[in-house]
Amino acid sequence: MTTASLVDASVHLRSQTLTKACPASVYLTRALVREALDGWGLTAYASDACQIMAELAGNAATLCEGDMIRAWVSRIDAGIELCVWDGHPGRPEVQMPRHGTECGRGLIIVQAFASGGWGWCSLREGKIVWARIAIDYAFIMAAARNAGRPVVGPLPHVDRPTTPAATP
Repeated sequence: MTTASLVDASVHLRSQTLTKACPASVYLTRALVREALDGWGLTAYASDACQIMAELAGNAATLCEGDMIRAWVSRIDAGIELCVWDGHPGRPEVQMPRHGTECGRGLIIVQAFASGGWGWCSLREGKIVWARIAIDYAFIMAAARNAGRPVVGPLPHVDRPTTPAATP
């Protein structure tokens, strides 16, 4: 399996990975989230963030098996943002799971854990599905100082559309 990790070492605001879409990619993306949150002093949110990332990456890996997916986690002023890009043009939809099935609950779980909201946007090639965990700004800054990774200047704010952009 091919995987590459990139960390924005200058300000420690984003960590990302590019990996082949397969079941193992879910484990890689969870590890990415744990490592990033540990480095930012936000381990209290690791369980929720890993659950969200597992659902987002799992959906992408299932739809795009064999292709590449990109996952990243960012520390932003509103909290933590988790994103997954895949090349599949399909629209993510919250499903009503059927009794006795083991699938169909992913986006319901994402909704439950994403205290800062979730959504998706269509791109020229594929889409990005994102979710946020809302965290108090003062808590984020204190955690950064305690972890030895203080933030120089303001954290970025990212406006993500709540409805998809029109695909050209």
